[in-house]
Amino acid sequence: MTITRVRRQPGPIFILALVALVALVIGLSTQTAAAAEGTLEPVESAPDARLAALCRVWGAVEHFHPALPSSALDWDAALVETAPRVMEARSPEALSDALQAMLGRLGDPVTRVVQQQAPSSPAPGGRATPLFRQVGDVLVVDLDRRFGNYQELYLAVSSLGPELAKARRVIVDLRARGGDEANWMDQALGFLTSTLPSEPVTGPGERYPQHSGYRIQFGATSGGYGTTMDLKLAEGFTSAPGAPKRSIAFLVNGRTPLVPLLLAMVGSSSRTYLVAQGALDESSAVKTMEEPLAGGHRAIVRTSELVFPEGSQGLRADVTVPASADEGEQGPAFQAALKLVRAGKAKTPVRQASRRTGLPTWRAEETYADQEYPAPGLRTLAVCRFWNVMRYFHPDPKALGDWDAVLPEFLRKTREAADARAYALALYELSARVHDGHIFLAERGTVFRTLGEATAPVLPRYVEGRPLVTELFDATVAREAGLSVGDELLTVDGQPVEERAAFLRRHLAASTPAALSLKVGEMLLAGPEGSHVSLKVRSAEGKQKELKLPRSRAFLAPFRQPSAEGEPYRKLDGNLGYVDLRLLRVEQIDPMFEALKGTRGIIFDMRGQPQSTAWELAPRLNVKGAEHAAVVARPLVSSGQRQELRFSDTEISRAGPPRYTGRTVMLVDERASSQAEYTAMMLQATAGTRLVGTPTAGAVGDTTNVCLPGAICVLFTGQLLHYPDGRPVQGKGVIPDVEARPTIRGLQAGRDEVLERALSMLRE
Repeated sequence: MTITRVRRQPGPIFILALVALVALVIGLSTQTAAAAEGTLEPVESAPDARLAALCRVWGAVEHFHPALPSSALDWDAALVETAPRVMEARSPEALSDALQAMLGRLGDPVTRVVQQQAPSSPAPGGRATPLFRQVGDVLVVDLDRRFGNYQELYLAVSSLGPELAKARRVIVDLRARGGDEANWMDQALGFLTSTLPSEPVTGPGERYPQHSGYRIQFGATSGGYGTTMDLKLAEGFTSAPGAPKRSIAFLVNGRTPLVPLLLAMVGSSSRTYLVAQGALDESSAVKTMEEPLAGGHRAIVRTSELVFPEGSQGLRADVTVPASADEGEQGPAFQAALKLVRAGKAKTPVRQASRRTGLPTWRAEETYADQEYPAPGLRTLAVCRFWNVMRYFHPDPKALGDWDAVLPEFLRKTREAADARAYALALYELSARVHDGHIFLAERGTVFRTLGEATAPVLPRYVEGRPLVTELFDATVAREAGLSVGDELLTVDGQPVEERAAFLRRHLAASTPAALSLKVGEMLLAGPEGSHVSLKVRSAEGKQKELKLPRSRAFLAPFRQPSAEGEPYRKLDGNLGYVDLRLLRVEQIDPMFEALKGTRGIIFDMRGQPQSTAWELAPRLNVKGAEHAAVVARPLVSSGQRQELRFSDTEISRAGPPRYTGRTVMLVDERASSQAEYTAMMLQATAGTRLVGTPTAGAVGDTTNVCLPGAICVLFTGQLLHYPDGRPVQGKGVIPDVEARPTIRGLQAGRDEVLERALSMLRE
């Protein structure tokens, strides 16, 4: 079903009033288009740059060509099979030929490789023929001409009115020769919308893919990401009162602007004909993207398609003659038009190029799970897929840095990867170039399989720049091995700790330097499940010792469970309360508030991950009557252009049980990420909670994922959370009101200096 919007025609006075404004807008549009054209830089012809050009063009089609979701074409295979030709290309022409062969699989003449042509210099003033003339019983209107200004254009086109009112056979010559005549032609047709049609006509709609974030490939998410095929409303045109039924033939060529009026008349009028001199080019009627190539070539990718009322796509002519044929009155195009309008036979306007059956279908990415070490073409596909997804859909472009430079570098690294481990490490390093703390790699269903799928029951962290043991997850095992909180790591499995840390920094992603140091510390002792790690450490007293600890998957950060032995809440001296949000569960919230009722203040410890308590906790603290704590920002992408879709987060309930009215403080550091950061934002909004510690991890918002050959799926941030006033959190973290951080001396003495600072604030 086509939705039609009928165009109501403005009167002459209103049109004259708009002439100056139209001139200004067209002038600005021309300048903008010229500026955009000037930004297209040629791609270098080095081998990896050639592959990068292939990736860019492939990605534009993958995400934005409107026919691909309805096609059985294996677009992955198109890239894999084209890559060797691109690598062998020794000239810009050979590269362009390889890319054209790939694009040719789409069967879409709009999507193609072209070479930039030097601008032509047509003779001033367009054709040396009058605007209109009679050829026997046929009115011939020739719109290939220039005008001095828009008032001259309007007056000239207005003079056609009396002639059209009595004409029953019309030929409109729209064969543009180049220069700016096509721009004038476009405007002239706009002024003819109320006089040229002799019956109501409906144009095609324009359909295009639109992505609201990046649709998750496996698992579940609360982000609501998805892809739609959006339809721009068709335009309807009415006829002038009393207009005679007439036969009309449009003469067009490859430079003719296919404006809505022309498309509506040839698409739905039974007495309107289309005669093409040369191949039709729909580029002027649809959206396209361009990717620059070497040697002045560029790839054009269609990103929308015309959908006519009966559901067909594309446009074809009633008669097509060679582009080189005579353009005069004795030429084949003009003679064919005369024959059509004089025959005057009404017919069903079947002028559409194709009809696709079936609904456009979303398909999950193929993971090629049977290939742990994929073939070279699939390794190229992995980089191209990940790079394009980040390019178009990562919600924080700042996190990508110089993303263009990353592409050829990792095309080379994955191509040269000698085995499955080297390939996986290249993907870890590639993903680490995105400064996003949500990034995790699931390798064939296992997190951190290559870097180490298990670790020891201790948490090393960098304190004052030194890797110290800060927490014991299994105190009995650690102490039996001779390890204590405050011990400094010197070597891991015989490797100097800083050498191992440097390796991890290249392969782990984080939003901030502090969050990266935390991740490095968490993975310093990682290795195979069931193995033992050998350590050399230095105690607080300066003594060195060697020891071994068992590794278990249960101690790895994504799987580590909070200790069941800890107390989720308790009273402290001075009529204060302490709540460990790492332990507190939803069903414990009401008992906690009952136990701490009447205290002067509560310290919420958020130095880790919460148990999904924020949504129940915030209403009990909402003394400020806050409705929202954050604004969600998600990329909305079509035709390669991204906008930012913003909306408020979940509304905070302002009803319910009595609220706690004492002062509140929260302890935070880089261990607080994602939901923990949102929890901090909720408490700030509802209770004005003051934060003590160091900035959080800067990775807040929902997540999605992309899957790569070898069954490696990469989790990443799909949408961001900002403060309601627009302040960002991604890449910065939630910033504490009062800075406090542990010291080596305090850690070795068993003190919690951040908690001490919060207590002093509440006691002051």
